[in-house]
Amino acid sequence: MAVRLNHTNTQFLRVYIDAARAAGKAVDADAQPGDLIWDDYDGDGVISYDGDRHDIGNPHPDVTMGLSLGFDWKGLDFSVTGAGQFGMQVMQSYRTSQLANQYTNYTQDIFQRWHGEGTSNKYPALRVGSKNDQWISTRYMHNADFFRVQNITVGYDFNKLWKNSPFQQLRLYFQAQNLYTFTSYTGVDPEIGSSGGKDSWASGVDVGLYPTSRTYLVGVNIKF
Repeated sequence: MAVRLNHTNTQFLRVYIDAARAAGKAVDADAQPGDLIWDDYDGDGVISYDGDRHDIGNPHPDVTMGLSLGFDWKGLDFSVTGAGQFGMQVMQSYRTSQLANQYTNYTQDIFQRWHGEGTSNKYPALRVGSKNDQWISTRYMHNADFFRVQNITVGYDFNKLWKNSPFQQLRLYFQAQNLYTFTSYTGVDPEIGSSGGKDSWASGVDVGLYPTSRTYLVGVNIKF
């Protein structure tokens, strides 16, 4: 994971700015109500990109697993395959640009932003051009454990019923690909790569790319 600035406080300045200053903590000089409070990681009393950023998270899973099951019984066949990864984190880098750019689309999470006293404090206030939430931080890092059902296939060979069939095989099958993903990840897809291009080497960075689609297929296998 690239070196990023750390953020450890999920509350906003409307609640904690006075308390933070009274306790001698560093607060961004340009902070406004609804902005984030950043962790002064190096303890120098100043919030700075170069001084307070450090390594956070690990995009490499601790455990990678796969599953393959199947059976064939009296002409009926069934198979299922799946794969999962556990113990890694993913950075939702697209969320910071969303909160500072008026030219991009937003996810429905934007409705949970701070926009006045008594409103949600899950996400900071939306201010075009604000630098307060442009740094990648632990705020947008999420556990990305998942197990994905990659393929389920069910088929039946009607030669078992048609005794005088002219075919060696007459199999009808139904197949579902990318059927379901078990995960608590809040982004679009926990099984992400990178933005491609010059950063194609990167992993664990979710830039909001379109996820893998779910596909249903119906087919026939005929052998003469």
